[in-house]
Amino acid sequence: MGKLKNFFNIISNNNRIYTTEDIGEMSGNEFAQNEKAINYQMENLGVPRRNDLVNNSDVIFVHSYPRSDGTKVKSHYRSKNGMTDAASNIEQPTMLEGGITYNDYPINENATIGDYFQHQINSTNGFLNEKILNFLINMGGYPMNQNDAVELWNMASASTGIYNNDYIRKNGVLYNDLDSLTSEYAPYKTKIKDKVKSQFGDVNVPGVVLHENSNVANAIANSKEMRQFIKDHYADLKSGKEISGSFRFNGFTNLHNAFGSLDVLSAKAQGDYVNVTLLDTYDFNKDDPNPFVKMGRSAQETGKLNPYFTIVKCRYKLR
Repeated sequence: MGKLKNFFNIISNNNRIYTTEDIGEMSGNEFAQNEKAINYQMENLGVPRRNDLVNNSDVIFVHSYPRSDGTKVKSHYRSKNGMTDAASNIEQPTMLEGGITYNDYPINENATIGDYFQHQINSTNGFLNEKILNFLINMGGYPMNQNDAVELWNMASASTGIYNNDYIRKNGVLYNDLDSLTSEYAPYKTKIKDKVKSQFGDVNVPGVVLHENSNVANAIANSKEMRQFIKDHYADLKSGKEISGSFRFNGFTNLHNAFGSLDVLSAKAQGDYVNVTLLDTYDFNKDDPNPFVKMGRSAQETGKLNPYFTIVKCRYKLR
């Protein structure tokens, strides 16, 4: 991460700093309008998370406000390099007991000192767990031929999230949000939205579509779990029905560590092939007893991982 203080974006002609969450919450049109400015920041500063900017003396938090023309400006961070046109909208922080400000922390105005310290403990644990997992996954994953599992983890843990990502450029397409998906996925939008909302509590997260010629799609198409799913629904598929469902990858494998389970949005036979569209969200289940999953959950709950959903397109050749 570059120096936050005195950063100035020559594309947008201001000192706004885009966070990973800001980018993820943009509509497709908003991202297109700001893409050049985001790329400039990415190359010259990096893209921090909001948690990285909280309590940082080199930046100023600007609350949302209406411009004179009625346009609403969303809350955001700016580099501290003098007063801005929105300086008057920087509110004085509300105080907790003991003089601790709650505007700097994701806890409510009725929080106590105990809540504050618990938040600090959870945040520290999440930070450490993300760092430990990042080291273990990147150091151990590639030698074990778990490249896809490593890359999907890095999309969640990297400071730039899934933006400006070589793995996506080689294997698929990035969508800024669910509404940006092409019309091909319109029949499944409700199911995708329900899945994303249930896992992240919000539908405004980016998504990646991995095409049928990607390595991971080929690995799924040749997996025993996919073969079993096709076998279980063979009669319906041969009769022309469109099938949905789910299946889980077993063992400590590349596909298990990349996805765990996959929802089948659609499986339909066409000639000698079955075209399969799969869905996953990159998250760690709350009640999983696996210690590594618990570490991932801790990092996720404290905002150290970037949420996103994945759609994989596969072609399974009928035997």
